[in-house]
Amino acid sequence: MALLTVTNLSKKFGGLDAVSNVDMHVDEGELVALIGPNGAGKTTLFNMLTGVIPPTSGKISLTTATGTISLLGHKPYQVAKLGLARTFQNIRLFANLSVRDNLLAAMTHRYTENFFAEILRLPAYYKKEAKVGAWTDALLREFDLTDVADVDAGNLPYGTQRRVEIARATATSPRIIFLDEPAAGMNPEETAALMKLIGKLRSDFQLTVVLIEHDMSLVMNIAERIYVLNQGKLIAEGTPAAIQKNPAVIDSYLGGGVHA
Repeated sequence: MALLTVTNLSKKFGGLDAVSNVDMHVDEGELVALIGPNGAGKTTLFNMLTGVIPPTSGKISLTTATGTISLLGHKPYQVAKLGLARTFQNIRLFANLSVRDNLLAAMTHRYTENFFAEILRLPAYYKKEAKVGAWTDALLREFDLTDVADVDAGNLPYGTQRRVEIARATATSPRIIFLDEPAAGMNPEETAALMKLIGKLRSDFQLTVVLIEHDMSLVMNIAERIYVLNQGKLIAEGTPAAIQKNPAVIDSYLGGGVHA
């Protein structure tokens, strides 16, 4: 059963069809890639799926333990509560906060404050603080960030900032994580480490992953299925092997072969 289902999803900006009648689905536990040329509508699609912008038309449905719900009309924080987290094409960390505080900021919707417990420092307050601290420490270890936990995020190398951003998204305890060009600007060593990290998201955190990426070597090595957008329209869907042989994809994007 599909965890996320998109039906006839479209977005118009004035007279421009940024996304046009896209149908797609993501099954629980899958790693799905979304590829296409610059301006194909990939980030616009991500923005609709995560509540950043509303679609012009179409449906977005999420399967939950109690049934299927529509994500239309939900704000980003509401979408996050439902289990959809994301990173951005341009890193959006709190640059003047430490790595630890960046992770803590992502947990506010998971641990609601009780006013009286907070003011009076009741046992419930300390229990909650201990739980948050333990979860933060675990994330720091899992993402190899313990040594930089108290460093301001803006002072870290680019590749480490990307890792912090993915850790912060994971801190929301999502069911699906959307990664928008996580390998952009990375050197080969950092990209190899990223591939392992994405594998960890699935194996250790049991997350479903949807990935936008231009690095075809990375995509072809880790994706189970690939959707291809061109000029806002879905032109192909299939396994990496099928996508590499698809004439429409080769003509519009791959340019005759897979390249990094």
